[in-house]
Amino acid sequence: MKKLMILITLLVTLIITGCTQTKDFQIEYDELSEEQAKLLTLTGNRVYKYNLKNPPNDKNYELKLVYEVYKNNKKIKEKDIIGMAYGPTNEEINNIILEINIQDNKIRCISGQNGEAYSSIDIDENIEELSHQFFTKTTKINLGDEIYLFHGLKGKNGLKISDLGLLSKEDKDRYIKENELNVFLKLICEKK
Repeated sequence: MKKLMILITLLVTLIITGCTQTKDFQIEYDELSEEQAKLLTLTGNRVYKYNLKNPPNDKNYELKLVYEVYKNNKKIKEKDIIGMAYGPTNEEINNIILEINIQDNKIRCISGQNGEAYSSIDIDENIEELSHQFFTKTTKINLGDEIYLFHGLKGKNGLKISDLGLLSKEDKDRYIKENELNVFLKLICEKK
């Protein structure tokens, strides 16, 4: 009888634990194949691919890709590149693919599961002349988060690679202060 009670307790615990687990909404860098990376290096292209996994289907929110520039400690530009709005639905939302290309003073973006949305902006900053780095990790996304995907700079102190992604206001302010020019691409998950 004692063994039966322990077995029932274990089964109830497993059922309750299994039913209450939720998948986290997250962004994951999707690395290009070695051949793709070589071709893009030869053509001078910069391409970044991200997979937004487990987007929530029970909330109103918007995902925006934003281009932001600071020069001599002042914000001189902020442009939305693309925005995608989502609302509550009974259907499961597929993972969202976000692909970004930076080349020849233009930023292009394709998003959606099958590239349903496309947008581009012209930029004045010559990113090829800047030191730069991009987000290559996986991180959880919450409503209200800003995920920094790219940092280009002219100056002495770039972001530590570990700082890309979720960047504190203090760290961002320090980088802006220490560099003549800072260029950011960030993904904003905004509650609506």
